[in-house]
Amino acid sequence: MTSLLVESTVRSLGFAAAVGLALQIFRVRDAGTRLAAWTAVLYGALLLPLMVGFLPPLEVPVLHRTASQRIVVVPAASMPTDRAEFPKAVPPTRFNWRDVGVDLYFALGLGLLTRLAFGLIGTRRLRRASRPVNEARLLAMLGGQSAQLAESGALAVPITIGWLRPVILLPDTWREWDDAKIAAVLAHELSHVRRGDYATLLLASLYRCAFWFSPLAWWLDKQLRELAEQASDDSALRATADRTHYAEVLLGFCEELKNRSGRIRWQGVAMARTARAERRIERILSEDRPLSAPARWPVMAGLAALAIPLLYLCGAFQPVAMAQQAPSSGENKFEKSFDSYIVVSGDNTTMSGSSSDLGRAMKMRAKIGDDFIWFRREGKGYVIRDAGVLKAAHKLFEPQEELGRRQGELGEQQGKLGELQSELGEKQSRVRTSPADVTRLIRKLEQELNTAGTSEELGNVQALLGKLQAEIAERQADVGDRQSKLGEERAKLGEQQAKLGEQQAKLGEEQAKRAEEATRHLKTLIDEAFKSGQVEPEPR
Repeated sequence: MTSLLVESTVRSLGFAAAVGLALQIFRVRDAGTRLAAWTAVLYGALLLPLMVGFLPPLEVPVLHRTASQRIVVVPAASMPTDRAEFPKAVPPTRFNWRDVGVDLYFALGLGLLTRLAFGLIGTRRLRRASRPVNEARLLAMLGGQSAQLAESGALAVPITIGWLRPVILLPDTWREWDDAKIAAVLAHELSHVRRGDYATLLLASLYRCAFWFSPLAWWLDKQLRELAEQASDDSALRATADRTHYAEVLLGFCEELKNRSGRIRWQGVAMARTARAERRIERILSEDRPLSAPARWPVMAGLAALAIPLLYLCGAFQPVAMAQQAPSSGENKFEKSFDSYIVVSGDNTTMSGSSSDLGRAMKMRAKIGDDFIWFRREGKGYVIRDAGVLKAAHKLFEPQEELGRRQGELGEQQGKLGELQSELGEKQSRVRTSPADVTRLIRKLEQELNTAGTSEELGNVQALLGKLQAEIAERQADVGDRQSKLGEERAKLGEQQAKLGEQQAKLGEEQAKRAEEATRHLKTLIDEAFKSGQVEPEPR
């Protein structure tokens, strides 16, 4: 899941960057057109997680430099693919940051969703507590638009809520407004209704909750709100034709918001917000700025013609690594385009490629069986299922299978020698240089030496002590000899291990040579299969 979220985020950033670049190239300044473009980005970003899984991949070859040998065999000997043949994974002992990241993602996402849910619940309660407005002059100003009018004492500014049945909520002080102010307010809010800004901004909030870690989610939510207000301001200015009066109306609403105690978040499209109010007023009062018009069908068609192909490219784009190497005189066209191959035979796999190539081939086993050759040529996948070609391919890799068997035998011998080395090490650690019983006797004699009174007693104790010290020295010499012999045995085992290592190195070199030779013959075999029509495209 985390990989899908990260991949969708990267693809969404690419889609948004492409649309933003197009807006800059064509120098689009109209607020309505920009709002339509970034709304398309929002919908595309919401669709991309689904598109990644369902769209057929659009493979794009990407060259990269490699060493002198372009194809790496991993390994060329038979490789088990049955799950039962792989060793069990060792449980991790270190701190798992991935699990912490997943927990953090769900915790913050749930917090944002809870905040959004409280806003929706508050908006629903506000709608139920409001009173309908049926005054004839206001209904006439609606001009037949499918929006209801209502009033509420909990509001300081007009707000539009709902999508299928939109409602324009007015403060209960609207009766004190003159006709010009009412006309400007209704023109502004009806612009939100026609575009469906409530639904768009709600989706932007949901996208921010799901992709809170993406800067695009936060920026897009803020940008859509600003552009929606700018487009509605221009609609109001076209209806009133008095920039100064409309600016005064907005300033009055901003003052009302500042004077209100507390802060209530309604999930709707409010006409006035205190954030960036000065910048909005300056835009309204700018006489040399042309008013934006609602996006008409030619503009929408142009946006669709631009956005749909970009969205498809961002959703289906799949880079495929292709090795790049300096061409040699004996290299033909097929060899330059040959990237990787996998020979599947039952539960054994012989391959030259990456782990993703292996997973790709294993997915095809359920579709085409357990015996086939998969390979990539010029970035495209192909399959060979002809029995004659498969038999010839298996024969090419038989020498490598034998070398792999011998490598396994040497590995077992190395393991046995390692066990013997461990046993000798344990024996050496058990050999003591000072036996415990002799040590205790020495301590006792030292105590008697300290308490001896006469010279004769003192001489006897010192003689006995010298005798015991000599005995300990003999025992220490004996322990040293034993440790020396054990060390010699370990050294011999080390020499045997070194010889086995040399043999394994030679077998490895031989395997590399056989792998290169088998790969070269396999290229020729596949090239001939192409000419004889035995190659088919990779099944989807």
